[in-house]
Amino acid sequence: AIAVTFPCMIHREISSLSNVSGSTVSHLLIAGSSSALTAESEQIDFMQHEQQAQYVIGSKNDDVVLIPCTSGKGVPTLVNATQFWEKGCKIGKRKSVRFFHIGKGGGGTVEFILGDYRVSFHRNHPGPNFDSKLLEGPTTTLLINIRDPVDRFVSAFNWRSLLHCGHRDKRKKFFIGKTKHVLHPSLQPNEVCFGDQDEEKLLLHDEMKYDPNVLAEALCEDSPGYDSASTKVKLIHHANLALTDWFDFVINPKNQSIITPDGVQTLMAITTEPRVESNSESRLDWHTQQAVLKIYADNGLNNEQIGLILKHKPQLSEDKKSKAEKKTHSSTTSSVTNIVNPIPLRKLGECCLARYFRDDYRLIKTMLPEGEVDSIASVPRLENVHPLVNSVCSWGSDELR
Repeated sequence: AIAVTFPCMIHREISSLSNVSGSTVSHLLIAGSSSALTAESEQIDFMQHEQQAQYVIGSKNDDVVLIPCTSGKGVPTLVNATQFWEKGCKIGKRKSVRFFHIGKGGGGTVEFILGDYRVSFHRNHPGPNFDSKLLEGPTTTLLINIRDPVDRFVSAFNWRSLLHCGHRDKRKKFFIGKTKHVLHPSLQPNEVCFGDQDEEKLLLHDEMKYDPNVLAEALCEDSPGYDSASTKVKLIHHANLALTDWFDFVINPKNQSIITPDGVQTLMAITTEPRVESNSESRLDWHTQQAVLKIYADNGLNNEQIGLILKHKPQLSEDKKSKAEKKTHSSTTSSVTNIVNPIPLRKLGECCLARYFRDDYRLIKTMLPEGEVDSIASVPRLENVHPLVNSVCSWGSDELR
């Protein structure tokens, strides 16, 4: 029934994350997040929103207020806000917070901000790990970055196309397992590319000719090449895992029962795209900032302590700004690559991809509170999911939600 009555353009709007159409997909950075931190980015300003008024510092001497400091494997100590930054203190225990970094969804930005604000966390990338620490403890908080599934697929296709060396490519060649003393291509795509002739490279360059429409349109339900195309998706790094793969442990009824009361208790979505009605740029960085504040509070810091930590945070050094740019995979293309202007996704390919990822959109709809999207009935919500799924978008302030 879904295949027959599925209005694909409405289908993509149910997420409340984005209604980016095929005509604008080409304007999304190959790298991923449209709000990626660049080398020119200024220090994140937590105080720019009225919501942070609660962290305004009083007249008390800053050194009087003590903050718990955990650094390395040492015993936690109490320090003032200046010492917090000087001693390399961390907030929280690394095993208690985990970040599912979904490729091509702004995860590099999220990761950088968490680290820059000294949040101790463990990362899973490029795939999830449903291990005992997550299911039974001590991991209690799980962050996951969410991006429109079609946009993420196109971004992964273009990004991986860029990373592989093309014909007459002038970049340095990186051979997996052999090249040393050269940064990975994902960290400097304008200077280094993969030289290996693997299946992914042959698919993207030789068969698809850098054009995502070839694969997207082959994924149409009535396409004679559908089965073959579905197999080829699995060859593309980052595109090979759907959103439902990352959430399998909370949407697969067989796995839900193994989550114990001591396991993950908070699941927090950090979204890439702006809301449809906001007509603004991505608020990925702000969402991540709010996640930092929540983790601070969850670890027992009061408003005064949080305010002092933010007040005394050093400005980003040029070195850290450069690292931020690399972390976020800022993919400004250059003439040395074969991809100067990515081929935009046509409407047919967009519609076919939306149907192909229908379960991802059903999952996104399931994340939203009941009643918020009743007027959009293109796909049903997933059933029999873990309660954590329904709370993914319910953390933080009313404004954030």
